[in-house]
Amino acid sequence: MYKKLMLASLAITLNTNAMNSLESANNTLLNAPAHIKNIMNSAPATYNYTSKFSRSSSVSYTGQAFRQVLINDIKSYMTSLKRGGHDSVDTLTALNSYFAYNENTDAYIDEIINGDSIFKVKAKGLDGQALYIYEGDFYSDIQSPGKNLSSKIAGNDNPLRRKELKGWSSFKVGNIDLRKVNADNKGDSFAEPEDLVQAFFQTISNNAENGQAFSVKNGDLEIQRVSGAYITEDGLDLAQLVQKTFHGAVSYSQAAGDYLATTTSVTGGLNSGNTTPDKPGKAYTSMEHHFDEAFGYFGAARDYNSYTDVQIASKLSIDTNNDGEISVLSELNQGLSTNFSRMDLIAKNYGFEMDLSGNTMTAFIQGRQLITKAPADYKKYVVALANKALGNWEKTLAAVTIHYINSTISQMDAYGTKAYLFTNHAKFWSEMKGFALSFQFSPVSIMSDAQFDELHTLLADKPALHKNGLDTVVKYKSDLTKARELLNSIYAFPTTSSNW
Repeated sequence: MYKKLMLASLAITLNTNAMNSLESANNTLLNAPAHIKNIMNSAPATYNYTSKFSRSSSVSYTGQAFRQVLINDIKSYMTSLKRGGHDSVDTLTALNSYFAYNENTDAYIDEIINGDSIFKVKAKGLDGQALYIYEGDFYSDIQSPGKNLSSKIAGNDNPLRRKELKGWSSFKVGNIDLRKVNADNKGDSFAEPEDLVQAFFQTISNNAENGQAFSVKNGDLEIQRVSGAYITEDGLDLAQLVQKTFHGAVSYSQAAGDYLATTTSVTGGLNSGNTTPDKPGKAYTSMEHHFDEAFGYFGAARDYNSYTDVQIASKLSIDTNNDGEISVLSELNQGLSTNFSRMDLIAKNYGFEMDLSGNTMTAFIQGRQLITKAPADYKKYVVALANKALGNWEKTLAAVTIHYINSTISQMDAYGTKAYLFTNHAKFWSEMKGFALSFQFSPVSIMSDAQFDELHTLLADKPALHKNGLDTVVKYKSDLTKARELLNSIYAFPTTSSNW
């Protein structure tokens, strides 16, 4: 168990008034004085800024880009694992070599990664053709010594909003008891995000050693065989759950609860200094660097607004400097950033215009411009732009949760036909649940605690499968419909979201 940072003296102020944080931010920016608006409007088209102390770039978020690579790659590794034939200890060690990455880890088996391991992230140009990664092929090429996920997951680096993980009501994941994963837990105290992740790791490791391919009925049609160690007989896709948990408990949590925060630290986040170098010799101030780090967790290429939504959603890259390669640090759309445009496109296809991708990127660009220029009384508007970015980030999480509610219902409806696939049922449900856990990781969340609890009561901890009985399936479909309606009401989405 990794050491928890004690932040008991810092109080998190929770906004429980629905839409208040985003609406307040938009109103603040609308009523900003002319000199603030002029500087915002003079922001560059791309996320590029020159240092106040030299002629070099002041933008730096290498560690965040590195973590995006780890989040991508651990999912790829998990989906490669089959049931049986592996050593569970080795598999668990390999999984933790991503989670607690160390470039000097002893890679005594091929699955364990260190600085000399080849990363799995790929890049495609606008024509769909593969392009080389500019930084190289190995993890240490991106950053040395590199960063890890374990030290930055919510509960380890910043305090959980409600002191414990919410949204997973059962103490068990498969045969793993969450109370026994965390040695710090006493009695029936609940887990932290790391404990849930470790339970997922242990489950897939056990399946990789002792699991056997299992059969799933599809009505009167051919029985389906499932051999992936990351798929459970209860219908959990552990690879999706782990990746989406990291998107929320690492990326979103770090941006919202740390780097863009004003209530979790008197000197950190946007309360940090903006007149002197962050450290001797650095080209950026502390506030500039924190804003950059939040942008790194967003995951967008620096010229994100130059892309079409189709290009972003298709995970294509623009070779901005025409060197024939794509830089992980500036030209690759990673993490959740592709889902912003994806949901913009899906909503537009059903008559609802929203610009989650553009609103978020513009807020980051304008906020960084204000920090760089530092006009009179600028901080109030930087905070507003940060909350605008976070509000649109949260709305993206809500929109994509609805998308996977719909996908899960479609699989339930398809049971007994050729369109039904158990692995897709597990995948869609797990993406839905994993994304929905994210709402608890922001101190300025639009969703209230009561709404979060209601949502997860409806989503439950596993899908309703037809083997559990038709009545169970019918009831769960009704609950998913209510969950979608709840999200619509919180985020002002249209009833046509049932088609997303």
